[in-house]
Amino acid sequence: MSFKKSFFKNLLISGGYIYLSQLINFFASFIISRLLLPSDFGLIGLVTVFSGFITIFSDSGITQAVIRTKYENTYYKGINSVSVIIGVTLCLLMLILIYPISLFYNNTQILKPGIIVSFLFIIRSFYIVPIAILQKKLQFSTVGKILFFSTLAQTLSTIFFAWLGLKFWSLIWAQYVQAIVMLALTYNKTSGVLFSLKKTVIVKSFQLTKTLIGSLMGFNTINYWARNADNLIVGKYYKTNDLGIYNRAYLMLQLPLNLITGLFNAVLFPSLVKRKNEGGDVESEYYFMLKIISVINIPIALILILFPYAFVTVLWGKYWIDVAKLLPYFGLLVLSQTLTSTIGSLMIIENKEKAMMYTGWLNALFIIGGIIYGSTISITAIAAFTALSYILLVLPVNIFFMMGHQLHYTSHLLSFWLPKLFLSLFIWVGLYFSFPKIVIGGFLLWILIVLWDTRKEAFNITGFILSKSTQRFSRNA
Repeated sequence: MSFKKSFFKNLLISGGYIYLSQLINFFASFIISRLLLPSDFGLIGLVTVFSGFITIFSDSGITQAVIRTKYENTYYKGINSVSVIIGVTLCLLMLILIYPISLFYNNTQILKPGIIVSFLFIIRSFYIVPIAILQKKLQFSTVGKILFFSTLAQTLSTIFFAWLGLKFWSLIWAQYVQAIVMLALTYNKTSGVLFSLKKTVIVKSFQLTKTLIGSLMGFNTINYWARNADNLIVGKYYKTNDLGIYNRAYLMLQLPLNLITGLFNAVLFPSLVKRKNEGGDVESEYYFMLKIISVINIPIALILILFPYAFVTVLWGKYWIDVAKLLPYFGLLVLSQTLTSTIGSLMIIENKEKAMMYTGWLNALFIIGGIIYGSTISITAIAAFTALSYILLVLPVNIFFMMGHQLHYTSHLLSFWLPKLFLSLFIWVGLYFSFPKIVIGGFLLWILIVLWDTRKEAFNITGFILSKSTQRFSRNA
């Protein structure tokens, strides 16, 4: 089977479960947003800013190392033990930090939630390696089912706990439900992956992985604060209700990133590793995937940019209407971030983790600068100047330095990226200075360029889907 057919087969299998689970989660937000207030989400957001930061250390490179390595059973046991050790360490770290964090926010309400959230690090550390092994073996159907049922359990439990009147606690206890279901299902499918108590095995497994872990930790640390400095600033200098509003708007950037980029990366990384090991052309296959992503993200961006108020009113009701002011800027970022966030997988495949780390530090400075400047104006300005910093500074670095200089993926560099760079800036100007015609015109031009670029890929995918449908029809006839 060709790379593209194999990739899309795995993508459809994995994506079917992931998109279904996210769809359920999305529609459940209709109910949850009417049972919980923005202040409930804002309070948990105060904890999440720091617990989310600590979380990045739990899987900085472990998943990628398992997929990339040629070692198996003994290494799996050793690195699984390393994962659990890291989880316990992060739990203790969160317990130590929660009181200083409460002083930073001058809010003692976050103490108990922070303590309870700490122990999630231990539970989650147990299934990082088993999930990576399933991905390495291209068992995307199994991974998809695990993610689907664990997400479904979390969604239903959130609604149930909120209905019981647990307020912000419903968001925390639902995470425990999700983690426990995930753990149970994962080990049911990978019963052979246990642990090693031998110090030599644990140390050796860590040594084989430490370079990748160190580079990704360095990248993820700075990248995290670039993505969450806005939440930190809003939580510190604005009201809890404002943070709830901002988090809900930012969710609409995270959701497509998780759905599109997260799904593609989960399938793309092991698939491209296999492709490279077989001596295939990685660059052409990667640009093929980028063209597909550039089509998928258009409907999401369309709604967020052109119809934010109708979107918020229908979904979450009048208490959340201020979210609509922020959505167009995050919708604009959906168009480009869903593309550039896949570059990290390529850098790891090509063993350029350190270059990725240093570039991430530079990009973080750009983003944080935009956030700080925007925070002196308003919450809406934070979203606006975050987007501007990304378009003017981060996007060119990703295109010309990472794609061009580091990866040498130059065959489609200018034709694919430059129109998207200029149109992003064009649309931003229309949004910020309230020129609807510029926004609409720029977005329509974006759609036309994307459709023209992907005409060949769309034909190939349509033919592939039709052939599969014909085969199934013939078998059933």
